[in-house]
Amino acid sequence: MSKKKKSQKSTLGLIIALAVVVVGSLVFVGAVGGWFSKIEVTLDAEYYCDGECDGELTDLTTEEYEELVSAGKSFLVFIDQGGCKTADRLREYIKDYAKEAGVRIYRMMFEDVKKSSLHEVVKYYPSVAMISRGRPMVWLRADEDEDAEEYNNYETFKSWMEEYLNKG
Repeated sequence: MSKKKKSQKSTLGLIIALAVVVVGSLVFVGAVGGWFSKIEVTLDAEYYCDGECDGELTDLTTEEYEELVSAGKSFLVFIDQGGCKTADRLREYIKDYAKEAGVRIYRMMFEDVKKSSLHEVVKYYPSVAMISRGRPMVWLRADEDEDAEEYNNYETFKSWMEEYLNKG
């Protein structure tokens, strides 16, 4: 076998080995980082009320939000804006869901969201954000067509919540 063919085979072998290492590394990092797992949020125990929820929302300030995030809490927060018909409708869906599912949900006005770290991900109102261990994991996007139905139909909203929320 000539030196040129040996060199080509060695180069090809090296490229294949490198590709296997890169792909393997990506798969490993993805598995460890949760890239391939479904997003699921489990609220902290204090947010479950075992049939005692009245569906009312608890107001949350910027400072209180940041404290919960710093403490690594897992909770739900509704981003509200007075005088908005869509926010009014979503607020009713959230209250109904809170009562039906037996969970407590915070309410934060959009003006306060703009002053908090939550504004890094939630850019528009109204919205619902699921915070897991202090990190926003999933939220309704008021500016996205794919989330439009959740704003207009309670059953679709409820399905969206149940898709991500693990009831512990």
